[in-house]
Parts: sequence; C-alpha cells; structure tokens
Amino acid sequence: MEYKIIEKVECGGSDRLFYRCIKENRTYILVWDRDIKTLMKIQKHLADRGIGVPDIHWADENSNLLLMEDLGKSSLYALVNETKNIYPLYRAAIRELIKLQIDGYPDVPISDHYDYEHIKWEQDYFKTHFLHHFCGISKRRFRKFYDDLERIAKSLLRKAKPWSNFLMHRDYQSQNIYIHKRKARVIDFQSLRIGPLTYDLAALLKDSYVHLTEKQEEKLIDYYLECIKRRGIKFKKKEFMDVYRLTCLQRIMQALGAFANLTLNKRKPHFRQYIPRGLALLQSTLSKSPFGQLYEFVSYPEVHEKCRV
Repeated sequence: MEYKIIEKVECGGSDRLFYRCIKENRTYILVWDRDIKTLMKIQKHLADRGIGVPDIHWADENSNLLLMEDLGKSSLYALVNETKNIYPLYRAAIRELIKLQIDGYPDVPISDHYDYEHIKWEQDYFKTHFLHHFCGISKRRFRKFYDDLERIAKSLLRKAKPWSNFLMHRDYQSQNIYIHKRKARVIDFQSLRIGPLTYDLAALLKDSYVHLTEKQEEKLIDYYLECIKRRGIKFKKKEFMDVYRLTCLQRIMQALGAFANLTLNKRKPHFRQYIPRGLALLQSTLSKSPFGQLYEFVSYPEVHEKCRV
C-alpha cells in the first residue's frame, strides 16, 4: 500500500513544505527541505540525547524528502486555548527546553554561535522589514535610536557570557511545541545555535501567539530557575533577569521583523494578526528598560496606526 497525501500542513514561516499522509490507518508527515541532510543530522543528534523530536521513518536525500512521525494537532498553541490551567503544559515545555539546552549541547554538530553579528542581523531585520517596509518609516529616521540598539547588543553579549555555552532552538514558541502525556515534543529545530539560556525562554514566554499575563510569566520563570538550579547551574536571579530582559527585546524585535516579512514578501498575510501583540510586548518590555529612545520611537502614533488589525 502506498502513502496517500491527505492535506498540506501549514507550518509557521518556514520555506519547507509539509504534507500529512496516511498508510494503513497511520498518519505521517512528509517533509521537503532543500537542506535535508542538516535536518537529519540535527534530528539524530537530538534524538540520541533523549530530546523529544519526531522520529524519522525514511529519507530520500536525492529528492530532499523525508517521512517523519506525525505529532498530531496538540500543539501548545492549540492546547492553551482549550484549558484554564496552562501551568502543566508550560512546565512540560520548560523541562524539555532545559534538556535541549543542557543535554543537547555536548558534541552538537554545529559551530554557529549567537554572536554580535547575529544580534545585529536580528536588529537590522526588525528595522528593515517591520519599521521600514511595514510601517513605512524612512531609514534616515532610525538613526535616532541606533545608540540604544548598540547598547542592547553589547550589554547582552557582556552580561550573557556566564550562560552562553548552551544549545539554542531559536524559535521555541507555542506553535513548535507539542504536548502528549505531560511530555513535550519539539519541531522546527534545524536552525540551532550555541548561545545564552535566556533566548529560548524569552521566545516561550514573550510569545506573540499566546497572551500570558505578567503573573503567569513570573511564575514560569521561577519554575525554570528551580529546574536549572537542580541541574547544577549557579546564578543570581537579578543577573539572570537582566539577561532575560535583554534577550526578550532581541526576540520580540526579531519576531516583528519576521511577521512583517512573511506578511509582505512571503504571501502569508495571516501573520499580520500577530503584529499588534508583538508591538505591545516590545513596548511593555522597553518601558521597564533604560532604552528610552527606542521606546519613544516604537510608541509613535504612526507605528500603532500601521499595526492595527
């Protein structure tokens, strides 16, 4: 019996193609990826270290195709909207994140770091796609807050140094996490980097797809800190939180750049609906930071006018 494709699966902003197919009453996900070898290499590394990634059933490198385990439709994003008690779901996601960060790091088959160049790339992505293309603001006007962006980059690199030799998923948000029997499974893991613990935590808790309250965020941060303390990682909470807030700024700016790019250039207009939430997150985080010029800029009425759904 042959595999039969039953639907195309929309999977975030990826250029990869995903199809749900069926054979003998069992479903699978067929993936096309132009860099299938990297995907397979990363999947094997993470699976060998007990990280909850989908199994690969077969692959055809010549066609850039592989058949993966179907995790179903129980993403964290979907489940959060179906329950009043989100904490068991997020605790499962946090436990799996820490496994990826710590257990996935030794001998990881990558050498890319979350360094100054990548931080500046994220900032340029935000300026170009969100502020310039989406909001229509001239690049000349960006100069007003260049000093703030440079301070963010240099402060993040300096302060994150004690927590920078860990594995980063780089997009650890609710649509890339699946929960089954109190355990989390993770997709979209092929863009790993080596970097700070705080980035993926920021992606999870400053997620434009899900509205977490400040109280919920604080409670989940405390749970994360309890978990990494049990893994032998020493920290002072204030210092950790300083790095967390800086990576929150970076992550939110990157996400806004991505939503704008996907909306305007990738023919995926449904991502526009997440821009107002992303802007609100950026404003809220900046309001508690020393980066007043950037806060003033993203508070301009013209920026908010463009971001209305």
